[in-house]
Amino acid sequence: MVTALCKTGREAISERNFQPMTKAEVVAAQRAWAKCVTERDVDGLLDLYDFGDPDEPLLFKPTLADIIRLDRTGARAYFVGGDPDYPQDVGFLNRGWKKVEFQSAVGPILKAGGLGYKDMGHYTFVDGDGNATRADYTFAYHKLDGHVLISLHHSSLTWFPPVEA
Repeated sequence: MVTALCKTGREAISERNFQPMTKAEVVAAQRAWAKCVTERDVDGLLDLYDFGDPDEPLLFKPTLADIIRLDRTGARAYFVGGDPDYPQDVGFLNRGWKKVEFQSAVGPILKAGGLGYKDMGHYTFVDGDGNATRADYTFAYHKLDGHVLISLHHSSLTWFPPVEA
């Protein structure tokens, strides 16, 4: 077990004990994330992220937003909308996604040091009318207090080259 030391202002140093995890646990975390999206469970979804502290915050760049989020308030605004500090957020969960499918490029990869995983690929979101939206993702995970958590999440719409006529 490795201990990361995090400072909060000038206060005492607190410890964050990261634990080893398995690829299967990361895949289970991805399934839980997809389930929370389709069930519109914002609190369950937010609980899958590690919001850290000011020295080690979450890094979250949502698919349909241009603002990088560092805290729970910003992430919640993206998922449910209605926050005056994020007026362009209309609520990603409000789109009525019925299915989310991860297509990893090579599967979650163990990070150097063995206390985290990273993954990159495409995920497809299908709404209630059967319309699919494909996005590219990058996630980083670590395990803290027995829970696999997302510490980095970057997502953007997939670029498709123009079709020649």
